[in-house]
Amino acid sequence: MTLHIESTGIINQSDTKWRDSQNYYGRVSRTLHWLTAALVILQFFVVLAWRETGKNAVTLFLDSIGPHGSLGLLILVVTLVRLYWTRQNRKQRPPKAPGLGGSVASLVHATFYMLLLFLPAFALLRQYGEGYEIRLYGMTILPEAERHIAWMVAPADLLHSPLSWLLAGLMIGHITMALIHRFWFKDNILARMAG
Repeated sequence: MTLHIESTGIINQSDTKWRDSQNYYGRVSRTLHWLTAALVILQFFVVLAWRETGKNAVTLFLDSIGPHGSLGLLILVVTLVRLYWTRQNRKQRPPKAPGLGGSVASLVHATFYMLLLFLPAFALLRQYGEGYEIRLYGMTILPEAERHIAWMVAPADLLHSPLSWLLAGLMIGHITMALIHRFWFKDNILARMAG
């Protein structure tokens, strides 16, 4: 564990709990990870509820908690904060596993970040390009466009749905591998992010 010595000469151990170390992810990384997971799961839950049951009291309630556009914007913002934090902590994070397993894990994590950036960005572009304003829980972030802008709409029309299902598949694989590491390999991979 890295210890910080303040100007008084007293070691400040609580500061090290917030930042990443070689053995575990700090509180900020863990909070951002689980916040991302909660937002993405809520996003899928709301979409699937609407798709399966249509407009009803439950789906309207879920939509008030997690409007699709607002959740997408939050996911984008949290992902940008995660990328910044990852960069700030890159030299003190737990090392990746050696060999093929570590390379696959790195590829999956990079794909997660790309999807968490591109999916909401494409959707927000489509929303704006179709002439709608960008809103975050009722607050206007970007006023509506006056016309249909085809180049903004096309990427989301083409990629949003298939990339969303890819994200869902990666999430299921990610959870499965975390459980395999915990219960089969009995290593500390899950513990590093679970706290």
